[in-house]
Amino acid sequence: MSDNKLKIGIAGAGSFTELWYLPALEKHPDVELTAICSPSGISAERLAEKYEIQRSYQSYIEMLDTEQLDGLCIVTPNQSHSEIALEASRRGIHILCEKPLAMNRDEAHVMLEEADKNGILHAINFTYRENPAVKKLKELLAENQIGEIYEGRFHYTACYGLSGPPGWRGTRSTGGGGGVLADLGSHLIDMVQYVLKEEIASVQSSLSYLHEGRLKRINDMGDADQSVDSAMFNAGFPSGLHASFFTSWISPQGNRNQTIELTFYGSEGAIQLHSSELGIKLQIALGNEPWTEVELDAVWKWEEGAEPEEDRFRPWRLTETNEIWKWADSIKNGPSTDYPDFADGYSVQKVIDAVLESAIHGKEILIEK
Repeated sequence: MSDNKLKIGIAGAGSFTELWYLPALEKHPDVELTAICSPSGISAERLAEKYEIQRSYQSYIEMLDTEQLDGLCIVTPNQSHSEIALEASRRGIHILCEKPLAMNRDEAHVMLEEADKNGILHAINFTYRENPAVKKLKELLAENQIGEIYEGRFHYTACYGLSGPPGWRGTRSTGGGGGVLADLGSHLIDMVQYVLKEEIASVQSSLSYLHEGRLKRINDMGDADQSVDSAMFNAGFPSGLHASFFTSWISPQGNRNQTIELTFYGSEGAIQLHSSELGIKLQIALGNEPWTEVELDAVWKWEEGAEPEEDRFRPWRLTETNEIWKWADSIKNGPSTDYPDFADGYSVQKVIDAVLESAIHGKEILIEK
């Protein structure tokens, strides 16, 4: 490492690389942005110039073989996550992969096994674990603030698919096989499993896609290349908790742009989390008492009249609590369990696969451990 800094490479030079990865890595005092690649090379060259990244490539193989990287961030379409991660693992390069981990549970399992076999520090970018409201929610549930949890209702919705499939994410042939279920649903599944410290055991689902202004069921897709636009499923947990999940990128948002809502019902009360580009709020109600707001540190409070913006939705983006920062710290200072890893990605992938299978066969699917 030059000047004892971590040499970090990036596979993928799209909009999320620029929004989330490069600003965080650029701020980290122990990181050197060494190389970036994209299939055309054009977007990689542009970002290399803007962020003073030393070299840009068209081929990730050439980048991995040429550079002596300490870590690699994979921010590419989902269908290439597995092959890139396996190549990096075999070269002893630590990995941070964008969600979802893979295209299916089998790919995810191989990625996890290969990374562990080679001593790789692996992470997956489930960004919302660092939401202060999510962390506080996890703490309140662990303290049994609402008693035994019986029911849950969980939504993550957006509107960027209303005008048609959102690029490769909404097109099966270009890596968007899970559609919104992989894009937003993966976050939703991980958040819930994270705060409950419990994995989903069974699902029964209904999936749809928007075609010529009408919703069609996923089992009626025929030869359509569109992926899932709207996903609903009921989930069972080993504890007996049952819950409903809903995720969509064709849900009008007003001025919120995207919205997360998590509600837990227990024997003593209920807790609700709301997060959008208008801000974040967490509320609790015990028994028949009025709802009260839980105080949160370092957040933009929810304001209906506010101007929607990214930093109201994810205010930790450029802070030391960002998963990217924590992963880089673990490469520098030693392993940490303070961020999601490939095991968490594999767990979520099993749920996604089960939801897709349930929709196709029209029945409840039990999820193998």
